[in-house]
Amino acid sequence: MKRTDQERIAREIGRQEKKARIQEKRAGDKEDTSVSGYAKRLETALMWDDESIYNLADDVVLELLMEMKQDLTDRYCEAAIKRAIKKTDVRDKDAAVGEAMAALASI
Repeated sequence: MKRTDQERIAREIGRQEKKARIQEKRAGDKEDTSVSGYAKRLETALMWDDESIYNLADDVVLELLMEMKQDLTDRYCEAAIKRAIKKTDVRDKDAAVGEAMAALASI
Protein backbone atom coordinates (compact mmCIF):
# COMPACT_ATOMS: atom_id res chain seq x y z
CA MET A 1 0.00 0.00 0.00
CA LYS A 2 1.34 3.41 -0.92
CA ARG A 3 1.85 6.18 1.58
CA THR A 4 -0.82 8.35 -0.07
CA ASP A 5 -3.34 5.50 0.31
CA GLN A 6 -2.48 5.19 4.00
CA GLU A 7 -2.87 8.96 4.51
CA ARG A 8 -6.22 8.94 2.70
CA ILE A 9 -7.47 6.09 4.88
CA ALA A 10 -6.26 7.88 8.03
CA ARG A 11 -8.08 11.07 6.97
CA GLU A 12 -11.27 9.12 6.30
CA ILE A 13 -11.08 7.44 9.73
CA GLY A 14 -10.58 10.87 11.30
CA ARG A 15 -13.64 12.21 9.50
CA GLN A 16 -15.76 9.29 10.66
CA GLU A 17 -14.61 9.72 14.28
CA LYS A 18 -15.36 13.44 14.17
CA LYS A 19 -18.81 12.77 12.71
CA ALA A 20 -19.52 10.25 15.48
CA ARG A 21 -18.41 12.75 18.19
CA ILE A 22 -20.66 15.46 16.75
CA GLN A 23 -23.66 13.13 16.57
CA GLU A 24 -23.04 11.95 20.12
CA LYS A 25 -22.87 15.54 21.32
CA ARG A 26 -26.14 16.41 19.59
CA ALA A 27 -27.86 13.28 20.87
CA GLY A 28 -26.82 14.00 24.46
CA ASP A 29 -29.48 16.73 24.78
CA LYS A 30 -27.18 18.55 27.16
CA GLU A 31 -28.31 22.06 28.01
CA ASP A 32 -26.06 24.88 26.87
CA THR A 33 -24.42 26.32 30.00
CA SER A 34 -22.77 29.28 28.30
CA VAL A 35 -23.85 32.89 28.65
CA SER A 36 -25.64 32.80 25.30
CA GLY A 37 -27.31 29.49 26.14
CA TYR A 38 -28.69 30.85 29.40
CA ALA A 39 -29.73 34.08 27.67
CA LYS A 40 -31.73 32.11 25.10
CA ARG A 41 -33.36 29.93 27.77
CA LEU A 42 -34.20 32.98 29.88
CA GLU A 43 -35.66 34.82 26.91
CA THR A 44 -37.96 31.90 26.12
CA ALA A 45 -39.08 31.75 29.77
CA LEU A 46 -39.94 35.47 30.00
CA MET A 47 -43.33 37.00 29.18
CA TRP A 48 -43.40 40.62 28.05
CA ASP A 49 -45.14 43.26 26.00
CA ASP A 50 -43.77 46.51 24.54
CA GLU A 51 -43.45 48.16 27.94
CA SER A 52 -42.16 45.67 30.52
CA ILE A 53 -41.48 42.07 31.54
CA TYR A 54 -44.09 40.47 33.79
CA ASN A 55 -42.89 37.15 35.13
CA LEU A 56 -39.44 37.80 36.60
CA ALA A 57 -40.63 36.43 39.96
CA ASP A 58 -42.20 33.22 38.59
CA ASP A 59 -40.88 29.83 39.63
CA VAL A 60 -39.64 28.90 36.15
CA VAL A 61 -37.55 32.06 35.86
CA LEU A 62 -36.26 31.75 39.43
CA GLU A 63 -35.19 28.14 38.83
CA LEU A 64 -33.37 29.22 35.70
CA LEU A 65 -31.65 32.02 37.62
CA MET A 66 -30.65 29.51 40.29
CA GLU A 67 -29.09 27.20 37.69
CA MET A 68 -27.36 30.18 36.14
CA LYS A 69 -25.94 31.24 39.49
CA GLN A 70 -24.51 27.74 40.05
CA ASP A 71 -22.89 27.48 36.61
CA LEU A 72 -21.73 31.04 35.92
CA THR A 73 -19.90 33.79 37.78
CA ASP A 74 -21.78 36.90 38.89
CA ARG A 75 -20.39 38.89 35.99
CA TYR A 76 -21.53 36.32 33.44
CA CYS A 77 -24.93 36.00 35.13
CA GLU A 78 -25.43 39.72 34.74
CA ALA A 79 -24.34 39.53 31.09
CA ALA A 80 -26.81 36.71 30.38
CA ILE A 81 -29.65 38.60 32.06
CA LYS A 82 -28.88 41.80 30.16
CA ARG A 83 -28.64 39.90 26.87
CA ALA A 84 -31.97 38.14 27.42
CA ILE A 85 -33.74 41.37 28.36
CA LYS A 86 -32.19 43.18 25.41
CA LYS A 87 -33.60 40.49 23.09
CA THR A 88 -37.11 41.09 24.44
CA ASP A 89 -36.92 44.68 23.15
CA VAL A 90 -38.98 46.18 25.98
CA ARG A 91 -38.83 49.90 26.66
CA ASP A 92 -38.13 49.64 30.40
CA LYS A 93 -34.94 47.54 30.25
CA ASP A 94 -33.26 49.12 33.28
CA ALA A 95 -36.11 48.28 35.66
CA ALA A 96 -36.26 44.72 34.33
CA VAL A 97 -32.50 44.26 34.75
CA GLY A 98 -32.67 45.67 38.27
CA GLU A 99 -35.54 43.39 39.21
CA ALA A 100 -33.80 40.32 37.75
CA MET A 101 -30.52 41.15 39.50
CA ALA A 102 -32.40 41.59 42.80
CA ALA A 103 -34.07 38.22 42.30
CA LEU A 104 -30.68 36.67 41.55
CA ALA A 105 -29.17 38.21 44.68
CA SER A 106 -32.01 36.92 46.84
CA ILE A 107 -31.46 33.33 45.74
